[in-house]
Amino acid sequence: MKMKKALRGLMTGLLGVSMLFGALGSVSAAPAAKDIQGHWAQNQLQDWLNKGYLQGYADGTVKPNKPITRGEYVALVNRLFGFTETASIAFKDLKSSNWAYSEVAKAVKAGYIGGYENNTFRSSSPLTRQEAAVITAKLLSLNTSNTSLTFKDSAQIASWAKGAVAAAAAKNIINGYPDGTFGPKRPLTRAEAVGIIGNSAANKPSGSGNPATPTPTPSATATPTPTPTPTSTTGGGSGGGGGGGSTTAPSVSNVTYGHVGSVTADVYLTPSVTGAVYYVVAPYTSTAAVPSTLQITKGLTSTGTAGVNYGKVAATGNTTVAFSVYGLQANTEYTAYIALSDSVGSWSAVSTLRLTTASGGATAITELSPGSMGTVTADVYVTYGQAGGASAPVRYVVLPANAADPSAAQVAAGQNSNGVLLSAPWTGTISPAPAPGVRQTLTLSGLTAHTDYKVYVITGSGSSWSPVEILRIHTK
Repeated sequence: MKMKKALRGLMTGLLGVSMLFGALGSVSAAPAAKDIQGHWAQNQLQDWLNKGYLQGYADGTVKPNKPITRGEYVALVNRLFGFTETASIAFKDLKSSNWAYSEVAKAVKAGYIGGYENNTFRSSSPLTRQEAAVITAKLLSLNTSNTSLTFKDSAQIASWAKGAVAAAAAKNIINGYPDGTFGPKRPLTRAEAVGIIGNSAANKPSGSGNPATPTPTPSATATPTPTPTPTSTTGGGSGGGGGGGSTTAPSVSNVTYGHVGSVTADVYLTPSVTGAVYYVVAPYTSTAAVPSTLQITKGLTSTGTAGVNYGKVAATGNTTVAFSVYGLQANTEYTAYIALSDSVGSWSAVSTLRLTTASGGATAITELSPGSMGTVTADVYVTYGQAGGASAPVRYVVLPANAADPSAAQVAAGQNSNGVLLSAPWTGTISPAPAPGVRQTLTLSGLTAHTDYKVYVITGSGSSWSPVEILRIHTK
């Protein structure tokens, strides 16, 4: 059994590396990867594909925003710099049967990376941007005495990495982001790794390695916000930097929906740390790339266009967070992109949630969205049907945000999920009867200040009801 597990681990590692690194030496036009079109690193990624430095996945993708591990990064550096001599290593978490063992031995011999204080290497952990800067400084023998930095998040850069970041940035080998930050603790993506290693090879001092192929052009120096990973990221020990300990990157889990109507959806997730959850929703397309965290905070998709709905929700670590998505169309598939930021600005990976809205109908709800919020009152906008179409009553129920969802029949009867009959203002009918296709304002009163509620709205009559639409609101 142990032998089977070892072989499976070895094959998994080798497969991952084979997807990342091609056989050096061949230069021919490679098929264009389907997920790099329009990417900021498209030209350099395609150049590396053509030269065989990089290989795509079996599905024709390169996954440029996927984080690169410490083991993968040193393997690529060794290839590009021609490091072949090995040192004797004995990291307690890196067995000789691991595919990365020999690559790490080469890296240690070359002197550009080391292990951690507890004698681990963590070859499968994502490499952070500040670790990449330390590796770069050691590879190129940069002067790291100057620790003056102008990035907005310079205070978040570890002391052991400040000189390396300053030196690498001064040579435009590793640049910051358009928003003026460096993102020291963010995991390095595959695309960023290609840019940094390419820039490093172009600045290689004489005597450091013996590249077997021409160095790639350093075309990708400006990098947008990457898509980070939810796994642990390291603070120190990247290349003998020493110190710093380790931090855990934020992550989200249990991302799902509790209910999906024709124009709304109720989304649930669990954050690992206290902070803020940002989300943006857009129609699903199979070719859509995952937006960056910066784009998500601005309500944008990967193409820079606005999502149909976006927002921000306060999050408490290991406590369920829920929010309503609205502005959807009936019988349509959507993707929600979700990311968590902690109190110091570290980001989780971007999680995606696909959902398909329910079919509508001639008198179904076509809009349910929040209006102005007071301390004990709230306005909700409701539209149903189409102008000139059939009329129908609009019924609603208001419940605490943690209540179970009632059925359409229960909402129609003014009941909660237990069948308990509610009274005004917790249930009612919009009166006078609204005209179809015309937005109505449903004013709720008798609420409690600074409290979360769920508003359930349906149209119909008899036993024929529209899908239940749910909107979460929060009083001031």
